[in-house]
Formats: sequence, C-alpha cells, structure tokens
Amino acid sequence: MKKKDFTFLVLIFFMFAIIVGIPAFAVRSCGVSDERGITGPEKKGQVKKEGEMTIRVFINSKNRIEEMLLDDYVKGVVAAEMPANFNIEALKAQSVAARTYAVKRIIKFGGSGCSLHPGADICDDPTHCQGYITRAEMIKKWGIFAFYHFYSKINQAVNSTKGMVILYNGKPIDPLFHSTSGGRTENSEDVWGNYIPYLRSVASPGEEESPKFISVKSIPLSEFIVKLREKWPDVVIDPKNPEKQMEILERSTGGRVKRIRIGNIVAKGSDLRELFELNSANFTWKRERDEIKFTVLGYGHGVGMSQYGANYMAKKGANFVDILKHYYTGVVVQKFYE
Repeated sequence: MKKKDFTFLVLIFFMFAIIVGIPAFAVRSCGVSDERGITGPEKKGQVKKEGEMTIRVFINSKNRIEEMLLDDYVKGVVAAEMPANFNIEALKAQSVAARTYAVKRIIKFGGSGCSLHPGADICDDPTHCQGYITRAEMIKKWGIFAFYHFYSKINQAVNSTKGMVILYNGKPIDPLFHSTSGGRTENSEDVWGNYIPYLRSVASPGEEESPKFISVKSIPLSEFIVKLREKWPDVVIDPKNPEKQMEILERSTGGRVKRIRIGNIVAKGSDLRELFELNSANFTWKRERDEIKFTVLGYGHGVGMSQYGANYMAKKGANFVDILKHYYTGVVVQKFYE
C-alpha cells in the first residue's frame, strides 16, 4: 500500500471516530433515560441534599409520575418554553417564572397539584401546565454541538436565580406567559373573566423581532360558512358576502377582539380565534376573491410576560427582575427557599 493511501485511510478512520464516537459519548454522558426515566448523570446530579426541594412531574409520554429536583425540572421547562438563543436575562426571567409556577403547585407545600393527574404536582403538557423536556430531548431539538452551548446558558440562568420566585402579597403568583403579545399585554379579565391584580395590561415594545408578530391566514369562503354554521347552528348570515355582516363590538386594552357580531349572533373573539386556528384574538379581516383573509397580531393569549418582549428588554439592558416587575404588576422577586 502506498504511503499516501495509508494516510488517507487513517484520516477516514479518525473522521469516522469523531462523527460517530463523540455524539454517542455525549448522549450517554448527557443522559438518555433509563427505564425509570431518570438519566445517567442527571441521576447522579440528583443526589438529594437535606431540605432540597423536589417536584413530582407527570410525564405524559411515559404515563407515570417522576420525582426530580425542582431546579432540574426548571431547566427542562426553560428549554421547552423559551428559545435558548435568547438573552441570558430573559432566560433568567423565564427560569423564575417557571419555578414560581411550579412552587405554587407543589402539594407538600400546600399547592394545588395537577388537576389531571392525582398525586402529581405538575405535568409536562404545555397546554395544561408547563412544557418540559429531558436532556436527551434537548439534544434532539438542538443537535449535539448546539446542546452544549444552549444547556450551559440555561444552567447558568437557573442556577444564578436559585430559590427565587415571584410574590404578590407574600404568596407565589400564577406567572402566565406567552410568545408575543403584539405590542401590549392583556388584562386577565379581558381574556378569562377573572380580575387578577398582578396580571395587568402593559406596553411590550420590540416584539417585531418575533416571527409570529404578524401572521395572515386565508379561509375559503365555503369553508368559512360551513365552520360558522357548525359552531353556531342558528347563525343567519349571507353566504355570499359574510364579511359585510361582521362587526367588532369591543376590543380589549391589549387590542384583542372581545366581542364580535356575526350576522344575528354576538360571539367572543377567542371563539373565532379557536374556530379558525388564528395565532391570537387580535385580528382584522377582509374579503379577497373567494376567501376571507385574516391578519393577526401577536401569538398566544397575551396575558402576563411576553417572551419576545422580555428578550427585547434584556437586549436593551434590563435585568431579569426589571423584566418580571414590568410584566407582573406590583410583585416582588426574592428568595423563597435556599
């Protein structure tokens, strides 16, 4: 064999070792779940110190409850709920919000627990509680090389805010959050009917950076009429020109549609949002040929902390306490436990 051929084979061998060996080692070292759902080093890192807080999480994919250290859980929430490339102060704000949400529900500390899963403090369903992913799922989400950078940031954000929660009148709040408010957040009662003093409408500038700041959705006219009649069987509306029989009666402080007249009925803007799967209830519409075209501002319910607004504040120099106090009116941020 010629020397250059041998050198080439050696080079190929080392490239193969790097491409295959490093990710395989990294996945093992970062924790692929064992049959009990607790990962290798995570299991090691979860050696409980006396008095250290734990949480019981119902994992839907495994249909069981797993107990873990609270801050390990918070890291999984931040990874699931906020883009990891956000500013570190925004990630800290999300960490404190996630921890507060969890603390309020921990049963052994008088919390409400998860209403869907008896015995669990919380579940990993983001539509019911908070999203949560394991380290192995983070690797799948970001890729092995990005994982090291992003997990390091999240680890820093959670560890540097250890024990900190958001309090109103001395008690943990329900720190609701969403992706993009559309420029102004909502009062709680405008969305769910309940007045909550710390969930007030505030300005949320800089959200234009969100990919979902503005969205457009077109609904074929025939589908539009069919869905309206399925939702409201008694609706009386011109099937050829429904847009002429639609009128916004009331908008919220944050700009979302509260009440809308559709033919002979009055509906909530959130009903229309759900019916046509719009990104938010802050919408307008117009007729274009044989379609009803919705233009939508923002993404999510709009109550509490806007994640893209938080990231903008962080990039402008605000720290995590500034961010939380902006989006949650009249609160204090402090250590709740060591």
